[in-house]
Amino acid sequence: ALARRIDAALPPPAWWDAECGGLNLADANLDRARMEGANLSHANLRRATLSGAVGRSADFSYAILEEADLGEADLSGTDFRGIVAGQASFREAMLEDARFDDAALRFAKFPKALLDGADFSGADLWGADFTGADADDTSFKRARLDEADLSDVNLTHADFEGASLTKARLVGSRLRGANLSNVKLDGADLSGADLSDTSLVRLNFVTCKLRHARFAGAWLNGTRMRIEQLDGMVGEEAAGDYAGAQASYLALEQNLKSIGSHDEASWAYKRGRRMGRLEAGQKTRAAWTARDGRAVLRHGYRWTSDRFVEWLCDYGESLSRIARAFAILIVAFAALFGLAGGLIPDGSSEPTRNAVDWLSYSALNMMTANPPEIGVKPIGRFTNLLVGIEGAAGIILMGLYGFVLGNRLRR
Repeated sequence: ALARRIDAALPPPAWWDAECGGLNLADANLDRARMEGANLSHANLRRATLSGAVGRSADFSYAILEEADLGEADLSGTDFRGIVAGQASFREAMLEDARFDDAALRFAKFPKALLDGADFSGADLWGADFTGADADDTSFKRARLDEADLSDVNLTHADFEGASLTKARLVGSRLRGANLSNVKLDGADLSGADLSDTSLVRLNFVTCKLRHARFAGAWLNGTRMRIEQLDGMVGEEAAGDYAGAQASYLALEQNLKSIGSHDEASWAYKRGRRMGRLEAGQKTRAAWTARDGRAVLRHGYRWTSDRFVEWLCDYGESLSRIARAFAILIVAFAALFGLAGGLIPDGSSEPTRNAVDWLSYSALNMMTANPPEIGVKPIGRFTNLLVGIEGAAGIILMGLYGFVLGNRLRR
């Protein structure tokens, strides 16, 4: 409207920027100005100060805001489409539902800004700083966020579809339910990031930092990654949330199977089982403190059984541990046979005191269905009971060994 009032034959007035086609407010001090609904489209606001300004639903579309200061301003619902705002500061500004479509915001600063529902679709945010911002339900579709700092940002249900996050920092960010479809994450730092309940299908995390990231409830399938990137554990485990850690390792196990990393999937499976045991121990201690006897027995039994299974076969993943159990039982039962004095050599009425006889009988009894015939026989109820118990244990261990061996051969 103002452009029509300017005589093109005369030099433009000082308040008009002919190049931008809008008001010339470069270097203007609009600190704490009230501009609700104001139309500043195409305005030149280079290095202008608008800190603390109130401009809800204002129109800044296609304005020049390079190096402008909009810190702590209330600009909810404001239209910033197509602006050029390199190195502009929006520190702690209120920008809910603001529109930044196709804006040029390289190295802009949004620390601790309120960005819920804002739209940055197609924006150039290279090197932008969002540290500590709140950006629930914010859209970054097709945005360029290369080398941007999104550390400790709340990005719940944010939409990054088709965005580029090359070498971006998302350390400690909360990305629950975020959409990361077709996102480019080369070299991104996701250390400590919360990716729970997030769809992470067919992404490439190989060059990312994932130290103590969280994956509980995430949909991971065909996503390229390595266990070493987690630095030994997921974020839930580091925080002592063993139930969440168990869910996180389950998601990782399924994903690692989908990409053919069976050894790493085995690691995730065993880690998840250990989290279940640690959770049971945690609940047992809590029940003991609360003097809840039934809960102590319930959770204590789970902890004990899980601990035994881990020792016995590492949750069905270790042949060497089963072999160790075989060896221990053979020696233990050999000692019991010796103490019981129930192994009598053929043609003798005295029990054998030869340790080789005890070990031989114990080993063969463990590995055969019937009592071995090696020139000694069990005499007495107690000795025969030991023979039966050892035979049953041997059958169980042989079956378990075959099961684990079969699983390993199929990999």
